[in-house]
Amino acid sequence: MGDTLSPVPPYDDAPPSASALAESLRSFGYSLSTAIADLVDNSISAGAKHVWIDFHWKGDESAISLVDDGEGMTEAALKNAMRLGSKNPTETRREDDLGRFGLGMKTASFSQCRCVTVLTKRGAGSTATRRWDLDHLAASNQWQLLHNARSGAIELLGRLETMPSGTAILWQALDRVTKGLDRENEKHRDLFYRRCEEVCQRLGLVFHRLLEGRQKLKLIVNGRSIQPTDPFCVVQATQILQPHHKSTPHGEVVVEPYVMPHESKLISAEDRALAGHPKEWLSQQGFYIYRNDRLLVSGSWLGFREWRKDDLHKLARIRISLTNALDEDWQIDVTKSKASPPDYLKDWLWGIGEATRARAKRVYTFRGERLVSNRGRDVHHVWDQVALHGVTSYRINRGHPLLSTLLSSADTKDAVESALRMIEEAIPIPLIAFGAQETAVLAPPTPKEDELSAIRDALREAFRGLRQKGIAPDECFNFLGMWEPFNRHPELIREIQLSSTPPA
Repeated sequence: MGDTLSPVPPYDDAPPSASALAESLRSFGYSLSTAIADLVDNSISAGAKHVWIDFHWKGDESAISLVDDGEGMTEAALKNAMRLGSKNPTETRREDDLGRFGLGMKTASFSQCRCVTVLTKRGAGSTATRRWDLDHLAASNQWQLLHNARSGAIELLGRLETMPSGTAILWQALDRVTKGLDRENEKHRDLFYRRCEEVCQRLGLVFHRLLEGRQKLKLIVNGRSIQPTDPFCVVQATQILQPHHKSTPHGEVVVEPYVMPHESKLISAEDRALAGHPKEWLSQQGFYIYRNDRLLVSGSWLGFREWRKDDLHKLARIRISLTNALDEDWQIDVTKSKASPPDYLKDWLWGIGEATRARAKRVYTFRGERLVSNRGRDVHHVWDQVALHGVTSYRINRGHPLLSTLLSSADTKDAVESALRMIEEAIPIPLIAFGAQETAVLAPPTPKEDELSAIRDALREAFRGLRQKGIAPDECFNFLGMWEPFNRHPELIREIQLSSTPPA
């Protein structure tokens, strides 16, 4: 009886070359700042409240370390985290998860160094260690994840020993960062620490909302706490425009337009510090895309063909907030520094951008206009935009101070509510949309003199009402500057302010 031959499978097993693929993974497009930010993302996802980043100068033997006080990992979890592609980007993740591909920590590290070591401990468990060493991969051409650290590594990560749990990452053989640098050369040392300073600035911008949040994240670089850098500086003259909400199949998109104040309106030293140097404003205009409060894209007009960064529109900044469920729609890349809006949102975003740019241009060209405080982000808009089941509608804001008083009165409540509902149901949205397309102007039109007169009368009545409640005049004008439609007419507020101020 002859031997039974095993069937030949209809495929070839073709694993990638370990050394070749590892070298290729170094070219994903990370900068030093975006690579370190990717490591910080992992710390945040692990629940860390503190992240210590240290630049250790030793010439071409320099190293960079990151230690966090997050929940840490078991040895099995560490082994999985060190695998390339440890996550499927299509899987549902926790809402606060800042990862996507399961590549970030590895590719970010490979982009800057040839040796990355990770130490971690979870609760009372012992410390686990794993290391990717590209020199070892090149020699063996095998995906061999080493269990030990290079010489001198543990001494640089001693902070972890004093913590109940956490994770430490060490980059050694920084060939992309320290190539050609001489340990004894002071200029080379200064260059190394200048790169450290650039990282500090970028981290302050990328994570500013998390650094400012209620459960504040603390980033400490070489012993110095990173301060948040908010590109949406809210000072006395900042205009906070109507926010927009859009429900999509994979989550809600929130868009918040701002118009920065003209340089001449930055009176105090504090305001000037918040706004940054005016020479930088040209590059800072545009959309800012955030995912889970982490900045992905800063100061971009998202490829809208007719828009360019110019002086006329440099005061326009628009914040877009996404959840991680929208990653695929927005084409979030591995480096988390690029994103593109889906086609089904481009017209909507274009309309918001065009209106914001028009307002910014008006502020820039009309330098004598006195803008009134929008501090505190408590602008009272007349209209609320409501998106339900993919349908956008508009409702009058019952919380607007001019209406809330009428609605609180038993004598007028029912009549006012009926009138508001009638107005809402009779909005000629098709005609408004058609008119906007015809004129290509989405900013509010300049009111006529009789309309200004009516606004002026309403403003006086509102001022008298606030004064009757015992509110000081200056506070009254601050409130009025945050109520629509008065916030669009600072010159009228100024007029009434001057007329109500007794002569000196």
